[in-house]
Amino acid sequence: MIKYFVLFLSFALLNACSWKNSFSADTLVQKDQELIKTQLAEKYHNTLNLEQALALALERNLDLQTARLKQEIAQIDKQIAIGNLLPQVNILADYTKNYDRLHLGVPTKNIGLPVNLALPILDSSFYAYSLNAQIPVFVPSLWFLVSAKDKGADIQTLLTSLSEKLITLSVMSEYFYLLSLASEENALQNEKSAAEELCRQAEISLRTESILPWEFEEAKAYFLSKELALQQNKREQQVANFNILQSLHIPFDVQVNFLPLEKEIFVLPDVEDCILQALEHSEKWKISALSLQIQEDIKKSAVSEFLPKIVLGGSMLNFDNNLLLEDNASFLSVFGMLSIFNGFKTVNEYRKALRQEKIAEIELIKEYWTLLTEIYSAHNTVQNAQELFAVAETNLKAQLGKFKQKQSEYKHESIDLKDYYEALKEYHEAISFHEKAYFQYRLAVGTLAVSMGESPYQWYMKDKPAKDNSAQNKTETDKK
Repeated sequence: MIKYFVLFLSFALLNACSWKNSFSADTLVQKDQELIKTQLAEKYHNTLNLEQALALALERNLDLQTARLKQEIAQIDKQIAIGNLLPQVNILADYTKNYDRLHLGVPTKNIGLPVNLALPILDSSFYAYSLNAQIPVFVPSLWFLVSAKDKGADIQTLLTSLSEKLITLSVMSEYFYLLSLASEENALQNEKSAAEELCRQAEISLRTESILPWEFEEAKAYFLSKELALQQNKREQQVANFNILQSLHIPFDVQVNFLPLEKEIFVLPDVEDCILQALEHSEKWKISALSLQIQEDIKKSAVSEFLPKIVLGGSMLNFDNNLLLEDNASFLSVFGMLSIFNGFKTVNEYRKALRQEKIAEIELIKEYWTLLTEIYSAHNTVQNAQELFAVAETNLKAQLGKFKQKQSEYKHESIDLKDYYEALKEYHEAISFHEKAYFQYRLAVGTLAVSMGESPYQWYMKDKPAKDNSAQNKTETDKK
Protein backbone atom coordinates (compact mmCIF):
# COMPACT_ATOMS: atom_id res chain seq x y z
CA MET A 1 0.00 0.00 0.00
CA ILE A 2 2.80 2.36 0.88
CA LYS A 3 4.49 1.59 -2.46
CA TYR A 4 1.39 2.65 -4.44
CA PHE A 5 1.02 5.77 -2.34
CA VAL A 6 4.62 6.82 -3.06
CA LEU A 7 4.12 6.27 -6.81
CA PHE A 8 0.90 8.31 -6.76
CA LEU A 9 2.59 11.15 -4.85
CA SER A 10 5.55 11.20 -7.30
CA PHE A 11 3.17 11.33 -10.27
CA ALA A 12 1.26 14.22 -8.70
CA LEU A 13 4.43 16.16 -8.02
CA LEU A 14 5.63 15.70 -11.62
CA ASN A 15 2.30 16.94 -12.96
CA ALA A 16 2.45 19.93 -10.65
CA CYS A 17 5.95 20.81 -11.81
CA SER A 18 4.93 20.47 -15.46
CA TRP A 19 1.89 22.70 -14.95
CA LYS A 20 3.98 25.27 -13.15
CA ASN A 21 6.60 25.38 -15.93
CA SER A 22 3.91 25.69 -18.61
CA PHE A 23 2.21 28.45 -16.69
CA SER A 24 5.51 30.30 -16.29
CA ALA A 25 6.27 29.99 -20.02
CA ASP A 26 2.83 31.31 -20.99
CA THR A 27 3.20 34.18 -18.57
CA LEU A 28 6.62 35.04 -19.97
CA VAL A 29 5.36 35.12 -23.57
CA GLN A 30 2.28 37.12 -22.64
CA LYS A 31 4.33 39.66 -20.69
CA ASP A 32 6.71 40.12 -23.63
CA GLN A 33 3.82 40.59 -26.07
CA GLU A 34 2.12 43.17 -23.88
CA LEU A 35 5.40 45.06 -23.54
CA ILE A 36 6.02 45.34 -27.29
CA LYS A 37 2.39 46.24 -27.97
CA THR A 38 2.62 49.10 -25.51
CA GLN A 39 5.94 50.24 -26.97
CA LEU A 40 4.61 50.19 -30.53
CA ALA A 41 1.47 52.09 -29.58
CA GLU A 42 3.07 54.76 -27.39
CA LYS A 43 6.44 55.30 -29.05
CA TYR A 44 5.82 54.50 -32.71
CA HIS A 45 2.02 54.80 -33.02
CA ASN A 46 2.08 51.42 -34.82
CA THR A 47 3.96 53.01 -37.73
CA LEU A 48 7.56 52.11 -38.54
CA ASN A 49 10.05 53.35 -41.07
CA LEU A 50 13.01 51.24 -42.15
CA GLU A 51 15.42 52.66 -39.58
CA GLN A 52 13.01 52.03 -36.70
CA ALA A 53 12.24 48.52 -37.92
CA LEU A 54 15.96 47.70 -38.03
CA ALA A 55 16.47 49.12 -34.53
CA LEU A 56 13.65 46.90 -33.22
CA ALA A 57 15.14 43.89 -35.00
CA LEU A 58 18.55 44.41 -33.40
CA GLU A 59 16.86 44.75 -30.02
CA ARG A 60 14.28 41.98 -30.18
CA ASN A 61 15.36 39.38 -32.74
CA LEU A 62 15.59 36.01 -30.97
CA ASP A 63 18.55 34.76 -33.03
CA LEU A 64 20.52 37.86 -32.08
CA GLN A 65 19.65 37.41 -28.42
CA THR A 66 21.01 33.86 -28.63
CA ALA A 67 24.18 35.07 -30.38
CA ARG A 68 24.80 37.68 -27.67
CA LEU A 69 24.37 35.06 -24.94
CA LYS A 70 26.89 32.81 -26.73
CA GLN A 71 29.27 35.77 -26.80
CA GLU A 72 28.91 36.14 -23.02
CA ILE A 73 29.49 32.40 -22.58
CA ALA A 74 32.71 32.67 -24.61
CA GLN A 75 33.91 35.44 -22.28
CA ILE A 76 33.06 33.26 -19.28
CA ASP A 77 35.01 30.36 -20.79
CA LYS A 78 37.98 32.70 -21.06
CA GLN A 79 37.66 33.59 -17.35
CA ILE A 80 37.45 29.90 -16.48
CA ALA A 81 40.70 29.26 -18.36
CA ILE A 82 42.37 32.15 -16.52
CA GLY A 83 41.16 30.66 -13.24
CA ASN A 84 43.31 27.58 -13.88
CA LEU A 85 46.41 29.78 -13.47
CA LEU A 86 45.31 31.16 -10.09
CA PRO A 87 45.81 29.47 -6.68
CA GLN A 88 43.32 26.73 -5.80
CA VAL A 89 42.35 26.72 -2.11
CA ASN A 90 40.22 23.96 -0.55
CA ILE A 91 38.98 23.18 2.94
CA LEU A 92 38.52 19.51 3.82
CA ALA A 93 36.76 18.23 6.95
CA ASP A 94 36.16 14.72 8.21
CA TYR A 95 34.50 13.13 11.22
CA THR A 96 34.95 9.41 11.91
CA LYS A 97 33.05 7.18 14.35
CA ASN A 98 34.89 3.94 15.12
CA TYR A 99 32.44 1.15 16.09
CA ASP A 100 35.08 -1.60 16.14
CA ARG A 101 37.85 -0.57 18.49
CA LEU A 102 41.10 -1.54 16.81
CA HIS A 103 43.98 -2.74 18.99
CA LEU A 104 47.55 -3.66 18.27
CA GLY A 105 48.89 -6.79 19.96
CA VAL A 106 52.32 -6.15 21.51
CA PRO A 107 54.24 -9.36 22.45
CA THR A 108 55.17 -9.17 26.13
CA LYS A 109 55.94 -12.80 27.00
CA ASN A 110 59.62 -12.14 26.43
CA ILE A 111 59.64 -9.73 29.29
CA GLY A 112 57.92 -12.11 31.66
CA LEU A 113 54.26 -11.13 31.28
CA PRO A 114 51.76 -13.94 30.88
CA VAL A 115 49.84 -12.52 27.84
CA ASN A 116 50.44 -10.08 25.05
CA LEU A 117 49.60 -6.42 25.67
CA ALA A 118 46.73 -4.93 23.58
CA LEU A 119 47.26 -1.26 22.65
CA PRO A 120 44.42 0.77 21.06
CA ILE A 121 45.20 2.20 17.59
CA LEU A 122 42.31 4.68 17.09
CA ASP A 123 39.97 6.58 19.35
CA SER A 124 36.29 5.63 19.31
CA SER A 125 35.62 8.86 17.38
CA PHE A 126 37.78 11.64 15.99
CA TYR A 127 37.68 14.50 13.47
CA ALA A 128 40.20 16.10 11.16
CA TYR A 129 40.25 19.10 8.87
CA SER A 130 42.79 20.63 6.52
CA LEU A 131 43.42 23.71 4.41
CA ASN A 132 45.05 22.92 1.07
CA ALA A 133 46.40 25.28 -1.57
CA GLN A 134 48.23 24.78 -4.85
CA ILE A 135 49.29 26.93 -7.78
CA PRO A 136 50.76 25.89 -11.14
CA VAL A 137 54.27 27.26 -11.43
CA PHE A 138 55.22 25.84 -14.82
CA VAL A 139 52.33 24.32 -16.80
CA PRO A 140 52.64 25.78 -20.35
CA SER A 141 49.51 24.04 -21.66
CA LEU A 142 47.41 26.25 -19.37
CA TRP A 143 48.97 29.39 -20.88
CA PHE A 144 48.10 28.34 -24.41
CA LEU A 145 44.59 27.34 -23.28
CA VAL A 146 44.01 30.90 -22.04
CA SER A 147 45.33 32.29 -25.32
CA ALA A 148 43.05 30.00 -27.35
CA LYS A 149 39.99 30.87 -25.24
CA ASP A 150 40.77 34.56 -25.63
CA LYS A 151 40.80 34.21 -29.41
CA GLY A 152 37.66 32.07 -29.21
CA ALA A 153 35.90 34.93 -27.38
CA ASP A 154 37.03 37.31 -30.12
CA ILE A 155 35.63 34.94 -32.76
CA GLN A 156 32.27 34.81 -30.98
CA THR A 157 32.24 38.62 -30.86
CA LEU A 158 32.84 38.72 -34.61
CA LEU A 159 30.10 36.13 -35.16
CA THR A 160 27.67 38.27 -33.17
CA SER A 161 28.62 41.31 -35.24
CA LEU A 162 28.15 39.35 -38.46
CA SER A 163 24.80 38.04 -37.23
CA GLU A 164 23.63 41.60 -36.59
CA LYS A 165 24.53 42.61 -40.13
CA LEU A 166 22.91 39.55 -41.69
CA ILE A 167 19.73 40.08 -39.66
CA THR A 168 19.74 43.74 -40.74
CA LEU A 169 20.07 42.71 -44.39
CA SER A 170 17.34 40.08 -43.97
CA VAL A 171 14.91 42.58 -42.42
CA MET A 172 15.69 45.07 -45.20
CA SER A 173 14.86 42.36 -47.75
CA GLU A 174 11.57 41.54 -46.01
CA TYR A 175 10.72 45.25 -45.70
CA PHE A 176 11.40 45.88 -49.40
CA TYR A 177 9.48 42.78 -50.46
CA LEU A 178 6.43 43.89 -48.50
CA LEU A 179 6.55 47.35 -50.10
CA SER A 180 7.03 45.77 -53.54
CA LEU A 181 3.89 43.70 -53.13
CA ALA A 182 2.01 46.80 -52.02
CA SER A 183 3.12 48.67 -55.15
CA GLU A 184 2.04 45.70 -57.29
CA GLU A 185 -1.42 45.80 -55.76
CA ASN A 186 -2.29 49.12 -57.41
CA ALA A 187 -1.30 47.83 -60.85
CA LEU A 188 -3.25 44.60 -60.32
CA GLN A 189 -6.28 46.54 -59.13
CA ASN A 190 -6.28 48.59 -62.33
CA GLU A 191 -5.78 45.44 -64.41
CA LYS A 192 -8.84 43.99 -62.72
CA SER A 193 -10.82 47.19 -63.43
CA ALA A 194 -9.79 47.12 -67.10
CA ALA A 195 -10.72 43.43 -67.37
CA GLU A 196 -14.02 44.13 -65.66
CA GLU A 197 -14.80 46.86 -68.18
CA LEU A 198 -13.82 44.53 -71.02
CA CYS A 199 -16.12 41.86 -69.61
CA ARG A 200 -18.97 44.38 -69.34
CA GLN A 201 -18.51 45.44 -72.96
CA ALA A 202 -18.37 41.77 -74.02
CA GLU A 203 -21.64 41.10 -72.20
CA ILE A 204 -23.31 43.98 -74.08
CA SER A 205 -21.91 42.66 -77.35
CA LEU A 206 -23.24 39.20 -76.55
CA ARG A 207 -26.72 40.58 -76.00
CA THR A 208 -26.59 42.27 -79.38
CA GLU A 209 -25.16 39.06 -80.86
CA SER A 210 -22.02 40.92 -81.97
CA ILE A 211 -19.80 38.20 -80.49
CA LEU A 212 -20.14 34.48 -79.90
CA PRO A 213 -20.78 33.01 -76.40
CA TRP A 214 -17.27 31.53 -76.16
CA GLU A 215 -15.79 34.99 -76.72
CA PHE A 216 -17.76 36.29 -73.75
CA GLU A 217 -16.57 33.34 -71.66
CA GLU A 218 -12.99 34.14 -72.68
CA ALA A 219 -13.41 37.75 -71.52
CA LYS A 220 -14.95 36.48 -68.29
CA ALA A 221 -12.05 34.09 -67.74
CA TYR A 222 -9.62 36.96 -68.33
CA PHE A 223 -11.42 39.01 -65.65
CA LEU A 224 -11.35 36.09 -63.19
CA SER A 225 -7.61 35.61 -63.77
CA LYS A 226 -6.96 39.27 -62.89
CA GLU A 227 -9.15 38.96 -59.81
CA LEU A 228 -7.23 35.85 -58.78
CA ALA A 229 -3.88 37.62 -59.28
CA LEU A 230 -5.08 40.44 -57.02
CA GLN A 231 -6.19 37.99 -54.31
CA GLN A 232 -2.88 36.13 -54.51
CA ASN A 233 -1.05 39.42 -54.12
CA LYS A 234 -3.01 40.19 -50.95
CA ARG A 235 -2.25 36.76 -49.54
CA GLU A 236 1.45 37.18 -50.30
CA GLN A 237 1.36 40.57 -48.57
CA GLN A 238 -0.09 38.89 -45.48
CA VAL A 239 2.66 36.25 -45.45
CA ALA A 240 5.34 38.90 -46.03
CA ASN A 241 3.89 40.94 -43.18
CA PHE A 242 4.02 37.89 -40.89
CA ASN A 243 7.66 37.26 -41.87
CA ILE A 244 8.83 40.74 -40.96
CA LEU A 245 6.80 40.71 -37.73
CA GLN A 246 8.49 37.42 -36.83
CA SER A 247 11.93 38.94 -37.48
CA LEU A 248 11.00 41.89 -35.24
CA HIS A 249 9.49 39.50 -32.65
CA ILE A 250 6.14 41.31 -32.79
CA PRO A 251 2.81 39.44 -32.27
CA PHE A 252 0.90 38.71 -35.47
CA ASP A 253 -2.28 40.36 -34.19
CA VAL A 254 -0.61 43.80 -34.16
CA GLN A 255 -1.32 45.95 -37.20
CA VAL A 256 1.88 47.79 -38.15
CA ASN A 257 2.14 50.26 -41.02
CA PHE A 258 5.53 50.25 -42.79
CA LEU A 259 6.42 53.55 -44.42
CA PRO A 260 7.91 53.93 -47.93
CA LEU A 261 11.51 55.03 -48.49
CA GLU A 262 13.16 58.17 -49.73
CA LYS A 263 15.05 57.23 -52.86
CA GLU A 264 18.75 58.08 -52.82
CA ILE A 265 21.72 56.98 -54.91
CA PHE A 266 25.01 56.69 -53.03
CA VAL A 267 28.57 57.11 -54.18
CA LEU A 268 30.04 53.71 -54.98
CA PRO A 269 33.74 53.32 -54.04
CA ASP A 270 36.21 51.76 -56.45
CA VAL A 271 36.44 47.99 -56.23
CA GLU A 272 40.06 48.25 -55.02
CA ASP A 273 38.97 50.42 -52.09
CA CYS A 274 36.20 47.94 -51.30
CA ILE A 275 38.73 45.08 -51.19
CA LEU A 276 41.08 46.99 -48.86
CA GLN A 277 38.20 47.83 -46.55
CA ALA A 278 37.02 44.22 -46.58
CA LEU A 279 40.48 42.95 -45.59
CA GLU A 280 40.40 45.38 -42.68
CA HIS A 281 36.82 44.96 -41.44
CA SER A 282 35.34 41.71 -42.80
CA GLU A 283 34.28 39.41 -39.94
CA LYS A 284 34.69 36.23 -41.98
CA TRP A 285 38.26 37.17 -42.90
CA LYS A 286 39.10 37.99 -39.28
CA ILE A 287 37.53 34.75 -38.07
CA SER A 288 39.68 32.73 -40.48
CA ALA A 289 42.81 34.55 -39.26
CA LEU A 290 41.91 33.95 -35.60
CA SER A 291 41.17 30.28 -36.32
CA LEU A 292 44.71 29.91 -37.65
CA GLN A 293 46.10 31.54 -34.49
CA ILE A 294 44.05 29.16 -32.33
CA GLN A 295 45.54 26.20 -34.18
CA GLU A 296 49.00 27.63 -33.50
CA ASP A 297 48.15 27.72 -29.77
CA ILE A 298 46.95 24.11 -29.96
CA LYS A 299 50.23 23.12 -31.62
CA LYS A 300 52.25 24.90 -28.91
CA SER A 301 50.14 23.20 -26.26
CA ALA A 302 50.92 19.82 -27.84
CA VAL A 303 54.65 20.66 -27.82
CA SER A 304 54.44 21.67 -24.16
CA GLU A 305 53.34 18.14 -23.25
CA PHE A 306 56.99 17.10 -23.80
CA LEU A 307 58.04 19.52 -21.03
CA PRO A 308 57.87 18.92 -17.26
CA LYS A 309 54.98 20.30 -15.21
CA ILE A 310 55.66 21.92 -11.86
CA VAL A 311 52.98 22.66 -9.26
CA LEU A 312 53.58 24.30 -5.88
CA GLY A 313 51.32 23.19 -3.03
CA GLY A 314 50.88 23.30 0.72
CA SER A 315 48.44 22.19 3.42
CA MET A 316 47.66 22.62 7.12
CA LEU A 317 46.14 19.69 9.05
CA ASN A 318 44.39 19.55 12.43
CA PHE A 319 42.95 16.45 14.15
CA ASP A 320 41.98 15.31 17.67
CA ASN A 321 43.23 11.74 17.73
CA ASN A 322 44.53 11.56 21.27
CA LEU A 323 46.82 8.66 20.48
CA LEU A 324 49.04 10.95 18.44
CA LEU A 325 51.34 13.38 20.15
CA GLU A 326 50.86 16.17 17.59
CA ASP A 327 47.36 17.49 16.88
CA ASN A 328 48.32 19.63 13.86
CA ALA A 329 50.85 19.67 11.06
CA SER A 330 51.74 21.69 7.97
CA PHE A 331 53.32 20.65 4.68
CA LEU A 332 54.88 22.38 1.69
CA SER A 333 55.36 20.44 -1.53
CA VAL A 334 56.67 20.94 -5.02
CA PHE A 335 55.11 18.49 -7.45
CA GLY A 336 56.84 17.83 -10.75
CA MET A 337 55.95 15.45 -13.56
CA LEU A 338 57.67 14.60 -16.81
CA SER A 339 56.00 12.19 -19.20
CA ILE A 340 58.46 9.60 -20.51
CA PHE A 341 56.13 7.31 -22.42
CA ASN A 342 52.34 7.40 -22.77
CA GLY A 343 51.73 5.16 -25.74
CA PHE A 344 52.84 7.83 -28.28
CA LYS A 345 49.79 9.90 -27.33
CA THR A 346 51.78 13.12 -27.02
CA VAL A 347 53.57 12.54 -30.31
CA ASN A 348 50.32 11.86 -32.15
CA GLU A 349 48.66 14.90 -30.60
CA TYR A 350 51.50 17.00 -31.99
CA ARG A 351 51.18 15.41 -35.42
CA LYS A 352 47.44 16.06 -35.38
CA ALA A 353 48.01 19.71 -34.37
CA LEU A 354 50.38 20.20 -37.31
CA ARG A 355 47.78 19.01 -39.77
CA GLN A 356 45.02 21.08 -38.19
CA GLU A 357 47.24 24.12 -38.49
CA LYS A 358 47.79 23.33 -42.17
CA ILE A 359 44.02 23.05 -42.69
CA ALA A 360 43.57 26.46 -41.04
CA GLU A 361 46.18 27.94 -43.39
CA ILE A 362 44.35 26.50 -46.40
CA GLU A 363 41.02 27.83 -45.09
CA LEU A 364 42.56 31.29 -44.68
CA ILE A 365 43.82 31.31 -48.28
CA LYS A 366 40.45 30.00 -49.47
CA GLU A 367 38.64 32.75 -47.56
CA TYR A 368 40.88 35.37 -49.18
CA TRP A 369 39.91 34.33 -52.69
CA THR A 370 36.28 33.92 -51.68
CA LEU A 371 36.31 37.44 -50.27
CA LEU A 372 37.76 38.85 -53.49
CA THR A 373 35.11 37.04 -55.53
CA GLU A 374 32.31 38.30 -53.26
CA ILE A 375 33.54 41.89 -53.50
CA TYR A 376 33.84 41.84 -57.29
CA SER A 377 30.44 40.16 -57.66
CA ALA A 378 28.69 42.48 -55.19
CA HIS A 379 30.33 45.54 -56.75
CA ASN A 380 29.13 44.55 -60.23
CA THR A 381 25.65 43.79 -58.87
CA VAL A 382 25.43 47.30 -57.41
CA GLN A 383 26.44 48.81 -60.75
CA ASN A 384 23.85 46.70 -62.60
CA ALA A 385 21.12 47.58 -60.09
CA GLN A 386 21.98 51.28 -60.32
CA GLU A 387 21.74 51.20 -64.12
CA LEU A 388 18.44 49.30 -63.95
CA PHE A 389 17.07 51.91 -61.56
CA ALA A 390 18.06 54.65 -64.05
CA VAL A 391 16.11 52.79 -66.74
CA ALA A 392 13.13 52.46 -64.39
CA GLU A 393 13.19 56.21 -63.72
CA THR A 394 13.18 57.00 -67.44
CA ASN A 395 10.36 54.50 -68.01
CA LEU A 396 8.34 56.02 -65.17
CA LYS A 397 8.61 59.50 -66.68
CA ALA A 398 7.49 58.13 -70.06
CA GLN A 399 4.51 56.27 -68.60
CA LEU A 400 3.50 59.30 -66.55
CA GLY A 401 3.40 61.43 -69.69
CA LYS A 402 1.46 58.73 -71.52
CA PHE A 403 -1.05 58.41 -68.71
CA LYS A 404 -1.65 62.16 -68.60
CA GLN A 405 -2.33 62.09 -72.32
CA LYS A 406 -4.76 59.15 -71.99
CA GLN A 407 -6.41 60.89 -69.06
CA SER A 408 -6.99 63.96 -71.21
CA GLU A 409 -8.30 61.82 -74.09
CA TYR A 410 -10.73 60.06 -71.75
CA LYS A 411 -12.07 63.37 -70.49
CA HIS A 412 -12.74 64.39 -74.09
CA GLU A 413 -14.26 60.93 -74.75
CA SER A 414 -11.64 60.10 -77.38
CA ILE A 415 -11.04 56.71 -75.71
CA ASP A 416 -13.28 54.43 -73.68
CA LEU A 417 -12.94 53.41 -70.04
CA LYS A 418 -11.10 50.20 -70.91
CA ASP A 419 -8.28 52.10 -72.65
CA TYR A 420 -8.12 54.51 -69.73
CA TYR A 421 -7.74 51.66 -67.23
CA GLU A 422 -5.13 50.07 -69.46
CA ALA A 423 -3.07 53.28 -69.43
CA LEU A 424 -3.54 53.59 -65.66
CA LYS A 425 -2.41 49.98 -65.25
CA GLU A 426 0.76 50.60 -67.28
CA TYR A 427 1.50 53.70 -65.23
CA HIS A 428 1.18 51.77 -61.95
CA GLU A 429 3.29 48.97 -63.40
CA ALA A 430 5.97 51.56 -64.12
CA ILE A 431 5.70 52.78 -60.53
CA SER A 432 6.02 49.20 -59.25
CA PHE A 433 9.00 48.53 -61.53
CA HIS A 434 10.60 51.75 -60.29
CA GLU A 435 10.06 50.72 -56.66
CA LYS A 436 11.40 47.20 -57.21
CA ALA A 437 14.46 48.49 -59.06
CA TYR A 438 15.28 50.79 -56.16
CA PHE A 439 14.77 48.03 -53.58
CA GLN A 440 17.03 45.77 -55.62
CA TYR A 441 19.63 48.53 -55.67
CA ARG A 442 19.46 49.03 -51.90
CA LEU A 443 19.80 45.29 -51.26
CA ALA A 444 22.79 45.14 -53.63
CA VAL A 445 24.43 48.00 -51.74
CA GLY A 446 23.67 46.26 -48.42
CA THR A 447 25.17 42.99 -49.64
CA LEU A 448 28.34 44.79 -50.70
CA ALA A 449 28.49 46.48 -47.31
CA VAL A 450 28.27 43.14 -45.46
CA SER A 451 31.06 41.72 -47.62
CA MET A 452 33.17 44.75 -46.64
CA GLY A 453 32.43 44.26 -42.95
CA GLU A 454 30.10 47.26 -42.77
CA SER A 455 26.46 47.58 -41.74
CA PRO A 456 24.13 47.10 -44.71
CA TYR A 457 22.10 50.12 -43.60
CA GLN A 458 24.48 52.41 -41.74
CA TRP A 459 27.45 52.19 -44.12
CA TYR A 460 26.16 54.81 -46.56
CA MET A 461 24.38 56.76 -43.81
CA LYS A 462 27.51 57.61 -41.81
CA ASP A 463 28.04 61.10 -43.20
CA LYS A 464 24.36 62.03 -43.21
CA PRO A 465 22.81 64.12 -40.41
CA ALA A 466 20.38 62.38 -38.12
CA LYS A 467 16.70 62.91 -38.77
CA ASP A 468 13.82 63.39 -36.39
CA ASN A 469 11.94 60.12 -36.65
CA SER A 470 8.67 61.53 -35.35
CA ALA A 471 8.67 64.29 -37.95
CA GLN A 472 9.57 61.82 -40.67
CA ASN A 473 6.74 59.52 -39.60
CA LYS A 474 4.28 62.39 -39.74
CA THR A 475 5.48 63.44 -43.20
CA GLU A 476 5.33 59.92 -44.58
CA THR A 477 1.85 59.42 -43.09
CA ASP A 478 0.62 62.62 -44.70
CA LYS A 479 2.00 61.46 -48.05
CA LYS A 480 0.29 58.12 -47.67
